[in-house]
Amino acid sequence: MRIALITETYPPQINGVSRTLGRLTSHLASKGHELLVIHPEYRNYQYAASPDSGAISEHIRVLNMPSMALPFYQEVVLPRPPFTKYKQALIEFRPTLVHIATEGGLGLSALKFCRKQSWPVVSSFHTNFDAYARHYRMSWTVPIVARYLKWFHNNTLATYVPSPSIINRLQELGFKRLHLWPRGVDTSLFQPDRLGAKAVREQFLIPLDAIVVGHCGRLAAEKNIDYLGDALAIVLEQNPEIHCLIVGDGPARASLETRLDSIPQATSRIHFTGYLTGHLLADAYSAMNLFAFSSRTETFGNVLLEAMASGLPVVALADGGPSDVVQDGQTGTLLPPETPAVEMANVINHWSADQNLRTRLSSGARVYAKSQTWERIMDQLIRDYETVLEHNQL
Repeated sequence: MRIALITETYPPQINGVSRTLGRLTSHLASKGHELLVIHPEYRNYQYAASPDSGAISEHIRVLNMPSMALPFYQEVVLPRPPFTKYKQALIEFRPTLVHIATEGGLGLSALKFCRKQSWPVVSSFHTNFDAYARHYRMSWTVPIVARYLKWFHNNTLATYVPSPSIINRLQELGFKRLHLWPRGVDTSLFQPDRLGAKAVREQFLIPLDAIVVGHCGRLAAEKNIDYLGDALAIVLEQNPEIHCLIVGDGPARASLETRLDSIPQATSRIHFTGYLTGHLLADAYSAMNLFAFSSRTETFGNVLLEAMASGLPVVALADGGPSDVVQDGQTGTLLPPETPAVEMANVINHWSADQNLRTRLSSGARVYAKSQTWERIMDQLIRDYETVLEHNQL
């Protein structure tokens, strides 16, 4: 197949969507499929430079679109109109299938152009934009956004959704032709007892016998970071031996640091790493003993699988994707979405005091993660692509 992927987030950006799409393209290329990836240019922002337009492997070509970062949220990099640059590239590429991964300006332009060319188009649903809007005092936009997203995805041959919970939610809103496309994890990279875990603890002066509660993700309002800060603050106050290791960055980092630094005698037990990838990220997970996650806007939650592959019990709020990823009582604990932060703190404190329970949940988390392989998940997506092409009708 000749597959064009159009997206507004892609490596080297650091988020669950970009990592998933990076995995997708590398897997498709390994199977001999030809790819054209169209995404914003990330050069001049905090991320490392993306490859220039042209071949980056035998089977993958990348076209960078002119872009700009949101001044108040530098992690969000958007392509700048006009979007004419990609159209000639698509015509020359002659795609068998076009996969539009994001629904912004570039995605909308591509959907209209590809339908005009009568090319088969599929899409994927990654982000609860309506939930995000509520975090930025834009609730009035929610009905408008919901209608737009339904129109957008219902004008593609299939929409790939990360979790059953989100499929159910979208079906209630009138979305059609929804296909499950979950996420996998590299359990050879993310695993317990990595040699680098000791170096992480030494770097942050964390005693080797200390209990470390960890978190990984973008530090932003839509990730319910205030809730996480409240829960960790209670833990730090009540448990003078516990340490917190927080991986990631974002616009809410400063407020979270201020919140936790206000806890008496806790400053030396709070550690922020910034963004990490690859072996450094895996080492950070392996330096933790348990994982706390407070987001209520996830369509999946890739970091949950990474934590579980690293042998970490997970405590999370049962809203959206996490309710499908975490098995309550087997790999961690799911709390009702409206649970007060003190209840998450109580779970963390209970786990920190009960090594046998941590060991049992750790084993269950690792076993489950090993069953979620990228190979199996991406092979199923390829079969879905083939089925869509076979029928090729709305």
